[in-house]
Order: sequence, then C-alpha cells, then structure tokens
Amino acid sequence: MGGAAATGRVVLMTHTSTTHHQQRSPRSIARTAVTLCVAAVVLVGAALGAAADASAAETTESADPPSAVITLGDSYSSGLGAGGYLDDCDRTPRAWNNLIFGDAVSDRTLLACSGARIAEVTQQVRQLEAIPGAGDRLITVTVGGNDAGFADELVNCLVSFLSCTRREAELTTLINSLRQPLVQLYDAVQAAAPGDEVIVGGYPMLVPDPAVRSDCPALTGLLSDSERQMIRRLGVLLNDVIDAAAADAGVESASGEVAAGFDGHEACANGSGDWLYGLKISWSAADEPGTASASPYQPQWDVASSFVRDSFHPTVNGQAAYADAFEEAWAAR
Repeated sequence: MGGAAATGRVVLMTHTSTTHHQQRSPRSIARTAVTLCVAAVVLVGAALGAAADASAAETTESADPPSAVITLGDSYSSGLGAGGYLDDCDRTPRAWNNLIFGDAVSDRTLLACSGARIAEVTQQVRQLEAIPGAGDRLITVTVGGNDAGFADELVNCLVSFLSCTRREAELTTLINSLRQPLVQLYDAVQAAAPGDEVIVGGYPMLVPDPAVRSDCPALTGLLSDSERQMIRRLGVLLNDVIDAAAADAGVESASGEVAAGFDGHEACANGSGDWLYGLKISWSAADEPGTASASPYQPQWDVASSFVRDSFHPTVNGQAAYADAFEEAWAAR
C-alpha cells in the first residue's frame, strides 16, 4: 500500500446454513460486522497512504533549489557580523547568501550593502538587468531597518542618560510609514526580474525578553528592561509591516521564519549560544582585507562601521540561521 492508487478486495466468509429458512445467529452477524469494519479501515488506510505519498512528492518538488540566488538589501544580507569583509559594503564570503541551499546552488550574486535604505535598494535593482537567465531564480530582499533608524536608536538607548522609550510613539509612526515604500520596492524587483521568485525577509528580535533572559553582559547593563521590551515591540512591528507589504505586492515573506530561528539566540552575552552580537567593541579593523570601494551609504552607517561595527548583527551561526529561514520559506511557498 502507499502507491499512487490503491484498491482493496474484501471476501466475506459467513456461516451458511443447511436450511435456507434458518436465521443467522447473533454471533454470525457480529462476525460479519467486524469483518466489514476491518475492511473499511484497510480501504481508508490505503487511501490515506496514497494521499500522503502524493503530498510528499509535491513537497519534494516544491523544495527543489533555485537555479541561482540573488541577494539585495542591507547589512543583514551583506554579511556584517560574520567578518572577512571584502569592501565597505561589508560583503563577505561568510554571508548567508553563500550558505543557502549548500552545494545545490553555485550561482550566487550578493548585491546587499551595509547602510542601504529602501530607496537605495530600489535603485540597485537596475543591476538585475545585467544578470542572465530568468524564471527559476530566488531573489531575496532584507531592508527597512535603516529607514527605521534602528542602528542610531540602539546607540541612543545605550549611551543616553534618558530612557529611549520616550521615542517609541515617534518610531512607531515612522515604521508604519514604511509599508508603501516597501510595496514599491518589491514591485520594482518583480518588474526587473519577471518570473523569478521573490522572498523578502525581516529581522530577528535584537535582544531577549528580560523576563526570559535578564543577565546580558553584552548589553552593558545600559539597556533597562523597559527599553529592551520596547526594542522587541518595535522589531515585531517592523516585521509586521514587512509582511503586510509583501502581501500587498504578492511576494513571499520569511519574517516569521527569521524571528523563529533566532528565538532564544538574541544578543545577550556574545557567547556561542548568541547568534547576534550585543555591544561588540572593535578597536581596529586592521585584520580585515583592504576595501575595494567606498560604500555609497557610508554617511548613514558611520556608527556601525567604527568601533561598534559588528554590534547587533548576525554571527557566523546567525548567518546559517538566516540561510535556514529562507530555505524554509522557499520550500513552503
């Protein structure tokens, strides 16, 4: 059983009387009823097995890897946090773009750049026109965090003597205003690469819930519980806005997979279980390769490219978590 089709034949053995006028006994009737029930179970099982096989085949087919992966967006796609940077966009071979689908995909293009905002990524899609082929590639986009000012706001929370929670209403309004610009970006990506699959991604919760994990030395003790809770609320809101814009534009979103993948691994102690750096002081970038070109977004990204360069960005394990999240979204589309 369990093939594409299943048939069943039931042979009922009942008590036969030497006298055709004789009534069947209650025991004979009960035996017949049991036999019919068993037969029904067998037939239902065969049908369910066939349906399960068909569903598994469909899932396997939908999970076939794309012919190529093209990655647009900001530092959460360029690879900031993983080290080994090749240029001032913080692109690195260790970025999740180079991990997703493993050896099954060899054609990869990393266009993401640290500090990029929605408008700048919209301009970047012109680069897609130079990429040959279409129809079975995966194009990913992560952007919106810089438009929401997350890098600057995190630093403000860390160094300000006043609670940064006073800005929550203003930041909420700002994040909600990003929905339409994101829709326009996703539409532009689809127009630049018709027939390709576009999956957009959100962001992990940057800090853990203080009720779950309160002792976080990598947050320097300068983030209060209320500030951490606000950062998480704003992170949820940004992902919700990204999801809504994706639905409006008719593209898939991996925001849920990203948030779930990092759950329990937020920035806290800069330990092996943390897939996001907390405050990470880097006094020198002398161990990094020479830069090939200046980032076009450097003025906005100064705070992240100086001594706190990798802070609140995915570690090497975090890059793998991003790759897994987008693979799940690809398989579930």
